This record gives sequence, C-alpha cells and structure tokens, in this order.
Amino acid sequence: MDPTANEIASANEQPANRQPALPKRRPKPAPDPEKAAHLVRRLNDLLSASDHFGRHAALTPEEKIAKLFLASAEDKAKSDFNCTASDDVRRQVPLLFQAIAGVMEENCGLMIQSSAEINIEGFGRGLLYSGRVILVMKSLRAGFPFPFTSLDKTVAYGVACVEEGLAFLEKYKELTSVHGLLSLEG
Repeated sequence: MDPTANEIASANEQPANRQPALPKRRPKPAPDPEKAAHLVRRLNDLLSASDHFGRHAALTPEEKIAKLFLASAEDKAKSDFNCTASDDVRRQVPLLFQAIAGVMEENCGLMIQSSAEINIEGFGRGLLYSGRVILVMKSLRAGFPFPFTSLDKTVAYGVACVEEGLAFLEKYKELTSVHGLLSLEG
C-alpha cells in the first residue's frame, strides 16, 4: 500500500483499506393509498378519454397507464443523455398535472385548474391553481423529474404534489377566512 495512503488514513483515524461509510438515506414514506388510488383512477380516465375507438378498453388501469402514459427506458436514456424531451414525454407532463388537479378537486371541493408545458429542450413548468391562488408550482429543468418510467414513481410524485397543494390551500384558507378564498379584492 502507498505510504501516503497510510499517513492520510492514520490522520483520519481510519484503517487505510476501509472506506468511510456513506450516510444512510431515510426511506421515503409510502404515498397515501387513498390518494394514490384516486390518482391512478384519474389518470386512467384521462387516458380513456383520448382512446376514441376504445382500443385499450380491455386493459386494467395499470396496464393502460403503462402502455399509453409511461415513457420507455429508451426515452429516459435519450432525455438523460442530451436533455431533450420526446413527444411522448411532452404529452406526459400535462396529463399528470390534469390528474393531480382532479384529485385535489375531489379532496377540497374547489375547482382546481392545471397549466403545464414543456419545450423540446425539457424546460417548462407545471401549475395547479384555484382562482387567483397558485397552489403548486413545479419547475422542469432538463425534463426532471420527467419522464416517468414506473407507475410507483409517478404516483409518489403526484401524491406529493396533491399533499403540497392541499396543505397550502388549508393554510391560505385560514389566513383569508374573513374574505373567502376566491373573492379577494387585491
């Protein structure tokens, strides 16, 4: 072994042949199963609405999402390599934000709207808003976190956005309880 490695190891009080332990990551909590089921149902409904001839009507919701929504590993590798977003990935962004808005509507009773866009270079944004109040704003840089290639990651991201928006909405409702949420006069 190199003598300088032994000196450095003795200075750090670690054996030279052992590398320092990496910090352990905390496991991410599982998304709320009820909200996850609602998100899968909403996403499935949106995909069914665009299936004009019912070609995929016999598929289960998970199979339909895998076939019509999720990006392939090739799309992900291509977008990771040169930061461009394919047409499939560019269709994925607004669909997911529409599904998230639908789940938020079910949970809060207000009309939630979505606006999402991504350009060919992978830059864009996703907004969820109600009236004049922006509840969730996500920036997309080089397409990240899109494209989604697994249903679990899609659901985890969607449920996290739903919970973030509902928490902000609840906080905002408390602060503006005198005037109401949508009738602020500026």
